[in-house]
Amino acid sequence: MDSEIIYTKTAFGEEAMHQRTRVMQRNVRMVLILVDGQSTVADLSLKTGNPQLTESALRELEKGGFIELQIGQDSLWEESKKVAQEIRAAAIDKALQFTSPKARQEPSMAEPSASMQSIFQAPLRSDLPVSQFSLPPAPSEKVSAEFVDRAEDQAETKYPFPSKSPVQNEAELSLVAHVKAFFRRVKESNGSTASIKPIRRGQRTTMGWPARIGLGIFSTFGLVFLLVYFFPYDSYLPEVESVIAEATGRPVKVGSMRVDIYPKSGLFLGDVRFGEGSDELNIAQIRVHPTLNTLMASKKNFREVVLSGVQLPAEQVVGLPGVFQSMLKTESGIGIEHISFESTKVSFGGLGFSDMEGETKLSASGVLEALVLRTPDRTLTLQIKPLAQGLDVSLEGFGWRPSQTSLFLFDSVNLKGSINNGTLTISSLELRLFDGLVQGVAILRADRNTSISGDVVFERINSTRFGSAIGIGQQFVGEVNGKMRFSAIADSWANIFSEIGADGEFTMHRGSIRGVDLTEAVRRASGTPVQGGTTLFEHLSGKIRLTPTGYQFPGLILNSGLMQSSGRIEVSKDLKVSGRMDLQMRGTVNQTRVPVTISGSLKAPEVQVVKGY
Repeated sequence: MDSEIIYTKTAFGEEAMHQRTRVMQRNVRMVLILVDGQSTVADLSLKTGNPQLTESALRELEKGGFIELQIGQDSLWEESKKVAQEIRAAAIDKALQFTSPKARQEPSMAEPSASMQSIFQAPLRSDLPVSQFSLPPAPSEKVSAEFVDRAEDQAETKYPFPSKSPVQNEAELSLVAHVKAFFRRVKESNGSTASIKPIRRGQRTTMGWPARIGLGIFSTFGLVFLLVYFFPYDSYLPEVESVIAEATGRPVKVGSMRVDIYPKSGLFLGDVRFGEGSDELNIAQIRVHPTLNTLMASKKNFREVVLSGVQLPAEQVVGLPGVFQSMLKTESGIGIEHISFESTKVSFGGLGFSDMEGETKLSASGVLEALVLRTPDRTLTLQIKPLAQGLDVSLEGFGWRPSQTSLFLFDSVNLKGSINNGTLTISSLELRLFDGLVQGVAILRADRNTSISGDVVFERINSTRFGSAIGIGQQFVGEVNGKMRFSAIADSWANIFSEIGADGEFTMHRGSIRGVDLTEAVRRASGTPVQGGTTLFEHLSGKIRLTPTGYQFPGLILNSGLMQSSGRIEVSKDLKVSGRMDLQMRGTVNQTRVPVTISGSLKAPEVQVVKGY
């Protein structure tokens, strides 16, 4: 795209800019706003700082009819005609200098003849192709008539061109005469010294310089390939282990060492183990990128170290600052500028996140400030900062799903806490999911047995989506508010949720219960159970109790118009429901209570009036 083009908004573009409905992409709308009818494409690219983005957006806006070229700019055809005229004028000027002996002798002071002036003064015809311009007339010093006639006859015999103007014929004859005279002089001067070269038999084997250079480059690459892939690196493993151990202050064991160029270049250390016993840190692979000018120095500097396949417990993160402090010592033989992580699992007592990637943040003096890890889709970010005692932990996410098959989709996650002596204290927890908000605090311990305890408050939770996620179905409709206190102890985090216990209370407004029709059961007043239907309510409240065997809802109160119900319901882990509700019609003289039982499965419950009430 020409950088000098100027665009202006159309009426369609002005309307789209003000209404915010036509241009949906943010970068395209930004460029539309910058178009003012005065800035060129180069000016717009300078304002956005991204020429490629600017030109792409301008093409899209022009195609959509939001902008157009400013009126008064030359079209592409007019620009082409100008370029053709400039080329034509330059070619005529070159031909004048070539055919005029006086111009060759004095190129800077030569005066054009009358015929030349006539050509310069004649208007150029823009309708002719560029290659069909007229040559200038012959110079003032004339060639002999015999030579001109002979040249003319030969030209007409060999190249029967169509008839031309007198100026064109005279210029072309002058040019042909000069060329032939030049070759005749060359032949006469070389005639006396010409010699017959001996006939060379066989094929010449001399190699030219380009071939020699190419062969040299190919040989060099071949030698480098053999050196890189067949060098006995493993014989130097003891020395490498000794240098790393001295720099980090921990015993190190390296399983293998090699150098690769493709697909990722660098020095690769495989199956690396730092430390001993419970403090051992296992790394599947370390890729090292050294600074070349320090390879022969006493202290080796590495511009980047990439750790892949790392099992990183929180207890090991606590010891990382000590490793960096050891490397900062002057007697250390290693210096590292940047450390990255790939395919890393970070955990607390076995509970954590897998397949994360990130990097360390170092201060200007090389001290570890933070470890930042992210999921591959960038939906969750974990930041760990070392403290004087323990670690500071923060977790932030948007649109995060714990796994690909999980029904829990968190609109946002915000967690802040600390790790100290095997205890993770969550001081602030905020989760947005199922159209609502969950806030609370929690304490997780992973010393002998895993345990969890805490308090949460929930607001505006969509009961239909929540029921589907936990597997009880979509029987409940409405927004749930409440609070709960929970705790659990188990031998591992995998079993912690099956052992959890909780007590709390909840309320729902303007909702319904599908599969249960209390009004129809009272209307029949018979021993026949009622299935299906819906019970609408204005208010539903009660207590909630979670046990390892199921869910309990004591103290239920349901208000539905003139009907008020109270009772208790229990749901087992296999979703079998049992309970009793007492129904009473308000606003009547006879305040009779009708007891009903609820049984069957939660997805298809049965309601029946108690016999002999």
